[in-house]
Amino acid sequence: MGKYNFRILKILNNNIVLAYDFQNKEDTILIGTGIGFGKKENKKVYIPREKIQKSFVGYDEKMKNKYFSLVKQIDPKIIEISEEIIEKAENKLGELNKHIHILLTDHIGFAIERVRTGLEITNPFIDEIKLLYPDEFTIASQGIKRIKETLNADLGYGEIGFIATHLHSARKNTHVKETIKNTRLLYEIIEIIEKDLNVKICKTDYDYKRLINHLQGALNRIKNNIYIENPLLENIKEKFKESYKIIKKIRVKIEETYEVEVPEQELGYMAIHIQRLKTK
Repeated sequence: MGKYNFRILKILNNNIVLAYDFQNKEDTILIGTGIGFGKKENKKVYIPREKIQKSFVGYDEKMKNKYFSLVKQIDPKIIEISEEIIEKAENKLGELNKHIHILLTDHIGFAIERVRTGLEITNPFIDEIKLLYPDEFTIASQGIKRIKETLNADLGYGEIGFIATHLHSARKNTHVKETIKNTRLLYEIIEIIEKDLNVKICKTDYDYKRLINHLQGALNRIKNNIYIENPLLENIKEKFKESYKIIKKIRVKIEETYEVEVPEQELGYMAIHIQRLKTK
């Protein structure tokens, strides 16, 4: 390998460079304080590994260009905070999809710009996100605090949910839109239940948490065509007629959202949870 371990391909700013790694034989993004200072593009250099705070493999050409464009127009501190959040998430959750480096940085940059221009966006799914993705929510909370301290930008409580959604999507290798669609569906199911029972469900109540967790599991099974038996189905339909009527509305909502057929066995288990709320 000689005295050189990288070839500088692109200097994005003083702290971020795109380089070819001779050891691993791949393009990589390198992040470190002052790592790009004094460097020249298309030159071989030696960069001590201890100077590299973060590195990740480059994307395909389209994604590389998007990242370069983003870095050129965004505050380097936003990139640094985004990387801090990602590092904490990977330490807690395991390796994330590499696109998170672009998507989260872009999202936080836009959120800060939005707040500074006085445009606030509420997050109606915040309670569901907090319950469904507790680890991601905790990391996102810390990130929001760091953004406020470093950039004097208060993104608000709802933004914790949006960042947590990005982290969860990267954790599960799914598109953010899919995670949001899933969370929105759960929110709409709860709305159906509240309207038909004429109640306001306390979102810190244990029965609510149990219901959400069951619905999440049911949706995952439905989307992945996983079948479960329900030997009590006929008894449930007979004993919990009113709850089962509500479930039929929920079935329509799920089938419209995911374009799949919902097995009656799943409906029966959902009816049990609704009955618990109904008889409280």
